[in-house]
Amino acid sequence: MIDKLKISIPFKREFVTNTRVSKTGECIEYVDIIECSRRGIGLEAKSVHYKGDALDNRYEVSDLRHPYESLPTHFTGMACKIFQGTIWRFPCIELKCSPAKIIQGHNVFGSTSIALGADEMLAALNETYPSVFDMLDTSNATLDAIDATYSARVKNDLQAKQVIDCLKNVSNNQMRKSVRNEHETTCYFTQGSRHCDRKVYLKYPEFNNQLSKLRALQSSGITEFDRVIDVMSNPQLINFARNLARFEAGAHRRYLDAMGIPKNLYHAIKYQYEYEKDGKSLIQDIWLKAFAPLFQALEGQRMNIFDDEEVHNTLKQTYFRTTPKGNVSYSKADRVFRFYRSLVSDGYEAVKASYSVRASFYNHLKELLVVGFSKAQIQNLQGQGKDNVIPLLQVIDVDFSNQRPDWYVEPEVGMLSEKYGFNTANVVRLIA
Repeated sequence: MIDKLKISIPFKREFVTNTRVSKTGECIEYVDIIECSRRGIGLEAKSVHYKGDALDNRYEVSDLRHPYESLPTHFTGMACKIFQGTIWRFPCIELKCSPAKIIQGHNVFGSTSIALGADEMLAALNETYPSVFDMLDTSNATLDAIDATYSARVKNDLQAKQVIDCLKNVSNNQMRKSVRNEHETTCYFTQGSRHCDRKVYLKYPEFNNQLSKLRALQSSGITEFDRVIDVMSNPQLINFARNLARFEAGAHRRYLDAMGIPKNLYHAIKYQYEYEKDGKSLIQDIWLKAFAPLFQALEGQRMNIFDDEEVHNTLKQTYFRTTPKGNVSYSKADRVFRFYRSLVSDGYEAVKASYSVRASFYNHLKELLVVGFSKAQIQNLQGQGKDNVIPLLQVIDVDFSNQRPDWYVEPEVGMLSEKYGFNTANVVRLIA
């Protein structure tokens, strides 16, 4: 799926009025930012100088600019900013968002269509600032970046966290693990690259955290996100998000250039249409190229798999506590479960011998007996760690045919054709 699109729409030449020569001699063209403000865009000033005495409210402002703002859509916001013009960039409006979120209210799954996402983004800009939209040369809009995301479904939450822990130690060629990888559910690679950022993260914790924050806002009286909350509260959606390890490749313009994807937005849409005529997927191939070094590095690597989900759930039912903030903590259950796993992996006698303080060993043993284990049952554990070691690539199985549920319906494209004479759904006909 496409998890983020970034596009830029240049201003028409008639609105680019201010031209200046830089210190190094290059010509810089600027958009008429005052005209943008007259048409509804809110600006900020870098400098404000008040004139006169305390009773005089006159002031002068300088260096006007447009800060990033969030434009409303049917669901979540879309980032929007006017870039007035630099040596390297013609005056334009930049839009970026998750097409899935603004179209359907979530990004657990979604479309791979550039046309669908771009059409919705342009429609949202037109709906918010129709007069400013008239200032734009939409035919020369550019595709600046794409986040291509696919997921592997693992067996349970514990296994998912193990996968992240294993990946934090992997590097290969130009795909290097990031220095700051302290998040329990996220692993970053080549963070800040001008070509392609990569990360792997667990979708359900992110989804659940976002939903909890939105519900907290709703409880405080903010109703802005009610529609999003309704969508995200769907039990089918919540269940689909569980145990997903998401692999996200953020392909920037240099990376797209290397793959031969046109910079012009509409030519890129046509390119995708032609590329996929024989059954291929452009977004999937962007993703495969980005993560090829990772999967190459994982060949031959193995990991221990904890299959005792039932044991862990039983421990959670007994060993839990409520924190001062009202959250439920299972830290003790996790600790006892680790002790249980060491018995299964190494055997009763070996684990017992590893404790210099025998009282600590027997205290842990009693905690297992409380939940229903017999002492004889535990003492018969001889160590079967090798039976729980499997290839890591067997765990990280990205099934491209199962990225969306069977109840997913692809939205239709084409919101702007009647008024503006262009439609991303018909871009092949228009450009040909």
